[in-house]
Amino acid sequence: MIQNSPPSVLLVEDDLEQAELVERGLERSGFRVASVRDAREALHRMALEDFVAIVSDLSLPGMNGDELLRHIRTMEPGMPFLMLTGSQDVQTAVQSMHDGADEYLLKPVTPQTLSSKLLSAIERRTRQLAEEKSSLDANMGKLITFLRSVKAMINALETKDQYTRDHSKKVAQSAVMMARHVPGMTKRGIREIRIGALLHDIGKIGVPLTILHKDGPLDDEEWQEVKRHPEYGCRILEPLSREYPEVLAIVRHEHERWDGRGYPDGIAGTDIPLGARLIMIADTYDAVCSTRPYRKAMSKEAALEIIREGAGGQFDPSLVPIFEKVLPELPMPRYE
Repeated sequence: MIQNSPPSVLLVEDDLEQAELVERGLERSGFRVASVRDAREALHRMALEDFVAIVSDLSLPGMNGDELLRHIRTMEPGMPFLMLTGSQDVQTAVQSMHDGADEYLLKPVTPQTLSSKLLSAIERRTRQLAEEKSSLDANMGKLITFLRSVKAMINALETKDQYTRDHSKKVAQSAVMMARHVPGMTKRGIREIRIGALLHDIGKIGVPLTILHKDGPLDDEEWQEVKRHPEYGCRILEPLSREYPEVLAIVRHEHERWDGRGYPDGIAGTDIPLGARLIMIADTYDAVCSTRPYRKAMSKEAALEIIREGAGGQFDPSLVPIFEKVLPELPMPRYE
């Protein structure tokens, strides 16, 4: 008969004697304990193994327990986290609870108390996740219906504009590959960037076909009409505003520039959503390396040079090295 393995808890404690005491107590309560000595080793173990909870000392070498907690809340928002400390500082305790600690316990703590608090935290987080899933499922039907209608609009846009047909998919692929190398990026953040990239040109459905297909340069009036497409896109995607507000922000601001000379709002620097800044680079790469009515596709090397030159002007300079890092893996567009 196959037996279920005991739930695994990650213990972060640099005091060997304390670590042994906590480890023995938790094992007697039915947990398997993986013990590490510092926060960086804890983050490494989390990348390799699944844990049901984390028990960490506050005072750790290098990265403190409170810094580890903030990292965990970014990576795994629903992970039960118990903070242990020998300090009775009230302000520190309040800050830890504010950062998302499930419990803040003074050492020495008895094995019975620790196990009880740990089980309560796991049950509470499990119940919370179940409630969130139920709420998400209730809204999913409406969201799917809306996305189907958006898909129909995308199909209509692709029929109008041949270039758009594969462009959005390639931009999404490149933007997501870059996003995975951004420190602190979450799974939800990557999902929002993917959706935002796929929909970033949806507002062009409102731009006249004569302008989209014009071979020569646009006059001022035509250019002003093209510059309205992010606002058109936000109107179309308004039903997403509650569940995915960041997607609307990406669609609205994907043409903003780091130096504030973009459109539609002329915002600059980190006021531009991170997803929009990533997609701006991915969009430019795809445009440079694609065959257009007025020129042939350029090389990856040419695209890299253009994006390097635009760092600090058009592009977020901190993201250009990430683009350069993933460039060898990016697909070569070349739309014929």
